[in-house]
Amino acid sequence: MSFSEYAIMFVLVVILGAGIPGPGDAALIAAGALAGEGKLNIWIVLATAGVAWMLGSVIGFVIGARGGRPLLDHPGRLEKRRKKLLAKGDRAFGRYTFVASATLPAFVSGIFHVRFWLFLLGALTAGIFWIGMYVGVSYVLGEEIAKLVGKAGTKLLITVIVLVVVGLAIRAGVSKWRASRQARLAEQDPPKVEAAHD
Repeated sequence: MSFSEYAIMFVLVVILGAGIPGPGDAALIAAGALAGEGKLNIWIVLATAGVAWMLGSVIGFVIGARGGRPLLDHPGRLEKRRKKLLAKGDRAFGRYTFVASATLPAFVSGIFHVRFWLFLLGALTAGIFWIGMYVGVSYVLGEEIAKLVGKAGTKLLITVIVLVVVGLAIRAGVSKWRASRQARLAEQDPPKVEAAHD
């Protein structure tokens, strides 16, 4: 693999690290397989991929913070719903910041103003996992096996995301039910007080 091919892999992994769908995982699998065949240096592949992943993650975070947040937090149509969504996200990410940074796209952490050092820790953990899995498996077992493992890893990640979203939805539903119940009780209390005065 020439310098230009390393550069292409670097760019694709930057995009992957930012959380934008693309062929970054395929580039990692190909690089790992080529390293396994002795055509690449595995340490250069890992170092290049690691730097690209972290750079992409920071870019994604900045895009979320500077672009995604204002996109949701501005006056106009559906403003109340958007601000409610942001408030819920801020509360959830305050408690599950590391998990979210390690499992969700980088721009999501930017939108919800995750503490930067904690975001970096989550991004680093995710990078070690994904790069290690794609490059390591394809290096040892070959490209086809790596693709199968990659699909299983993606399914696992999707399952985690779905569980987090379902959990947040249930929590939001319970909070809404409690608020409406308290509002009903508050509406019922004043007449009773007036009746007692009479």
